[in-house]
Amino acid sequence: MKTFVRVLGMAVAVMLVAAACTIPSRGSGGGGAWSIDAVQADPASTSDPLRPSRAYTPQTTPRGALAVVLHGTTSTPAAHLEMADALRFDGYHVILLRYSADLATLSACPDSVATTDPDCHRAFRNEVTFGAGVPNPAGMAYNHPTANVSAADSAMNRLMKLVEYMKVLSPTGGWDQFQLATGGTCDTVNPNYGACELDWSKVAVLGHSQGAGVALMMGKHLPLRAVGMTSGSYDAFLDGTMATAAPWVTEGGFAVPASEIRVLMHSADYGLPRIRAVADALGVPGPEVSARNTPFPTNRLLTTEDSACPIDGAPGHNSTAVDLCTPGYGYTAAWRYLAGS
Repeated sequence: MKTFVRVLGMAVAVMLVAAACTIPSRGSGGGGAWSIDAVQADPASTSDPLRPSRAYTPQTTPRGALAVVLHGTTSTPAAHLEMADALRFDGYHVILLRYSADLATLSACPDSVATTDPDCHRAFRNEVTFGAGVPNPAGMAYNHPTANVSAADSAMNRLMKLVEYMKVLSPTGGWDQFQLATGGTCDTVNPNYGACELDWSKVAVLGHSQGAGVALMMGKHLPLRAVGMTSGSYDAFLDGTMATAAPWVTEGGFAVPASEIRVLMHSADYGLPRIRAVADALGVPGPEVSARNTPFPTNRLLTTEDSACPIDGAPGHNSTAVDLCTPGYGYTAAWRYLAGS
């Protein structure tokens, strides 16, 4: 029955049209749920009606925090409905953000460029996060040769414009608390996107696979509430069985302290050496413990549980966050921990 419901949910997502619409809530309670194509929030963005963003208000007492979930390569926000449920029933406002993720990390920065372009990951992550040629908060702009992500389609622009749009769709939903605004008037406009700056201290960013790398890049420059990485980040070069984290990771200087960076990984993940190398370089505290070992004594969570999607080509990799692959709602506590709960 559970598999049928999940498949049905994905089918419904594919039939959504290019307009903001209210979608049925998966759980009971008073929270609202919306599906929004990027172009609805910003006409300059690229329309992608089959993979809209999702937004939710809390299903329980609001905690005054926003959890943003970033999907993996070629995936869709609709792949993380279980995670959305876990977070909104913990009091979070939730955004499952559709961003430009059709170019895989290992395609953008293959191991073969480890010596010729050792800083490839920096350019790739910056472009996806901030846009091609757009300065990041440190004032540096990057343009990866094959990413081709405009400022309007950057993760940053789409997120800030979506929060602004949610104030229109849900004027009493509490979305304004996540902006640097007073009495509904924006105090700080981001000059790169013409959008109201967010109060990043109230924002936790969780990412799966490529989304983990984007979440980490945001944590490099923004004082986020927390960074949560599931099956990521892959920002490392592999030489045989040895992985070396990318320079932008090893150099440190993150706005988010290592104590607020958390990792959920699977023992069968083909990229496990890369994930561990990045976690080590970041100084993510604690040894690896079971993802079911609550309360968690460490920021490194490891699961060995079988995936629920045996036909998936990467079941270990996807089972930490993707609905069709997660073992029921088995990682609810882990996801909430990744968001800073």
